[in-house]
Amino acid sequence: MAFELKTERLEIRPLTASDEAAVVAQLGDYEVSRWLTVVPYPYAPKDFKDFLGFLEADQREGLAIHAAEGLIGVIGATDRLGYWLGRAHHGKGYMSEAAEAIVEEHFACGAQELRSGYFEGNLGSARVLEKLGFRPTCRDEKVSSVAQGVEVTLKNVILTRKVWEARHGA
Repeated sequence: MAFELKTERLEIRPLTASDEAAVVAQLGDYEVSRWLTVVPYPYAPKDFKDFLGFLEADQREGLAIHAAEGLIGVIGATDRLGYWLGRAHHGKGYMSEAAEAIVEEHFACGAQELRSGYFEGNLGSARVLEKLGFRPTCRDEKVSSVAQGVEVTLKNVILTRKVWEARHGA
């Protein structure tokens, strides 16, 4: 059975080959790819095909986020929450909505914690994680940004089931 979530404005479902053009176009924007660890710039169709191959092991590592406009980004959560949103869709609350649904599902499946991180300077991502209840781990690290071709500081954060439940009245 394919994984699928619906929110008020969004559908979250596995990526398919038909998503290639939308993903390639949006990750072809340096202002999106520069904030991601393993995504190259420019992003090519072969990169998307490789990512689909990677997802064969666990589709929850990368799920398509659909809004009325079509595919607007990708989100995934196994032991870490990761996501991106096409630049044209920033500032509309889409990522907060998608991330809340994914985190809710993550904890509903029995997980005790969820980790994530954001590059220093990525204020939008920091706000999304803070709204969800993530807190700093005090273990920032230097990681390679493939798109930027340099090492950057990754601000690591964590959300526990206890904090999540306290924030959601469980």
